[in-house]
Amino acid sequence: MLTTVRLQVGGLLAAACLAAASAAGAATADVDFAAYKRNHVARAQADMAEFRATLGSGARTEGFEGYRPWGIGKGTQNLTRTAVGSFKSFGARGRGDSEVGQGSKLQVRGDDHMRWGRFNLDGEGGQQPGHWLDSNDNRGVKWRIKGVGKFDSIGFFVTDAADVGGRFSLKVGDTLYRDIADGAKLRNGNVQFVRILLPEAVNRLTVKFLHNVADDGFGIDGIVVGKAAPVPLPPAAALIVTGLLGIAGLRRRARSARPAGSAGLPALPAA
Repeated sequence: MLTTVRLQVGGLLAAACLAAASAAGAATADVDFAAYKRNHVARAQADMAEFRATLGSGARTEGFEGYRPWGIGKGTQNLTRTAVGSFKSFGARGRGDSEVGQGSKLQVRGDDHMRWGRFNLDGEGGQQPGHWLDSNDNRGVKWRIKGVGKFDSIGFFVTDAADVGGRFSLKVGDTLYRDIADGAKLRNGNVQFVRILLPEAVNRLTVKFLHNVADDGFGIDGIVVGKAAPVPLPPAAALIVTGLLGIAGLRRRARSARPAGSAGLPALPAA
C-alpha cells in the first residue's frame, strides 16, 4: 500500500519566503513523502530509480556502503565528509534499546536482522546486505548538503520512523514539515521515500530530521542530490519555436530595409 502526503507552501507565501531566502537554502521547497509497507520496498526502489532518471549526469549519490559499520572495529560515527555533505546528531541523546556505540553520535550500521526495523535499501527488495546511516535513537539528525555543486532536487529513504511513539518531522532550510504521520504510530520497518524539489538551484542546504522524543530511532539511506535535467521540447513544439524565430528574423530584415527616418510612414505627395 502506498500513501503519499504532499506538503507545499504556495502562492504569495512561497514568493515571500523565496525573496527572503539566503543562498544557504531558506527558500520554500516542494516536499513529497511517499510511504510504503515493508513488503513493498521493491516498489519504493523503482520509484527512486524513476526519480534519479530525471536528474542530470552530475547527480551525487550516497548509500553509506564505503564506511565501516558498527560491530566491525569501532565503526563509523557522525559522518563529516560524504558524497552529499555532512551528518551529525543534535538534541536529546539516544538511550533506547537499539542504541550502539556512543549514544550521542550517529552510527553507520549493517546488521540486517530487522530487529529494530532499520535496514539496507540497496539490492532487490531491500534484502541485500549493506549499510545505512542510523539515528542511534537520537532526537535529531542534521544534514548539511554542500560541496556537490548546484542542485535543486533531493531524494532519499527513511526507514522505521515514528514507530515507538515519536512524531517524525522534516525541516528543509527554514521551513518545517511537521509530523508526516499526523500523530499516528507507524508500523515497525516502515519506509518513506522523500523527494525535495527546490524553487531554484542552490549550492548548500541544511535538512533536519526530527523526532519530538529521543529513543525512537530511524535509518537514512539511498540519497541522491542533483539538478533536474532540462526537459527536451517535443518535435511539434520545436517546429513552432523555429517558425516563431524565423518570423522574428523576417521582421527585423524588413525594418532594416526601410529608409532612415521613414519609421514605416507613407510618403507625402509632391507639392
